Amino acid sequence: MHSSATMDCTCGFAKTRIRLPALIGVLSCALALAGCDATADPVAADGDPLPIAETIPDIEELAPDTTQAMPDSPLAPGFAPLAFDLSGTGWLITAIDGVPTADLQDDIATVHFGQGFLRWRGCNMAQALYIPLKGSFALGEPETVDAGCSASEVDAAMAQVLAGKPLIGRNREGKIMLAVPDHSLVLSAIDSGPKDPAAPPLNRGPFVMLAPGAPDARPVLSLQEDGFTIWMDCPDAITGRLRLVDGRLRTAAVKVSECDSFRPTARESLAGFFRSSPWIARGGDGQLLLSDGATVIAARQCHPDATACKRSKAAIHSAESDGGEETEPAPAR
Repeated sequence: MHSSATMDCTCGFAKTRIRLPALIGVLSCALALAGCDATADPVAADGDPLPIAETIPDIEELAPDTTQAMPDSPLAPGFAPLAFDLSGTGWLITAIDGVPTADLQDDIATVHFGQGFLRWRGCNMAQALYIPLKGSFALGEPETVDAGCSASEVDAAMAQVLAGKPLIGRNREGKIMLAVPDHSLVLSAIDSGPKDPAAPPLNRGPFVMLAPGAPDARPVLSLQEDGFTIWMDCPDAITGRLRLVDGRLRTAAVKVSECDSFRPTARESLAGFFRSSPWIARGGDGQLLLSDGATVIAARQCHPDATACKRSKAAIHSAESDGGEETEPAPAR
């Protein structure tokens, strides 16, 4: 996990259960950051390959140190902090808060880490996109299959741990602990589980970022094969070049245009976020998570309904050429 630029700004917060309002708050925090001294990438000539720095900082240099943020570690004795390395693994939950799971319910409880999806089952089943962080991970909006377990102690504890950016630890037996201040899960390795569903092409349609305010005021991200644009109060408010490499949107030449805007500081902060070459997780229905190692931003692809993305660059240009009728960018072939 590498980046061509770093940000020294972080959004410090803790949530015990990540839902859409919490993700909206995350982006609000990211957009409100001021004074972030992000190093701009070199401008590349048209047609040249995207420049890649020879030495690129790892996530440990970008993300906050979770162990320092929790001086009273929630990990049990015998579990040493572990950097995230769980993609493609499956786990049986053997204990919750030190109590064997078999004493809490008859059915087994499991967690599976895909490349972009985290799936878990206590009594209910659920899944969500996730992004690796330093020594932890962050979830997107969960999708739950309700089996009538609203009062399940197992489900409640799992939800708080998995959505709470848990500290990860391993003991000498190879068991994993996921722990937040109030709850912990002990995991034992099993099969890796199902593969993630195929995600639609990134340029199939623009993405509306889940930011506060009316839908037509949210930033809109358009991704193409070699570049991106963001509508934020004006077309091409933020532009840059990119390549999708090993789960990263590797960016360069990120620029902020001059235009009438009531949130210039927020635009600069969002540009700094994209200069960090954020990690990306994608869902089969056009869900998107982006992270610079500290901040997580959620977005949703506007396809087949592009109403929420009507102010994207492509929609604006289509409206101008078609005499005012807003249309969606053509699907990628």
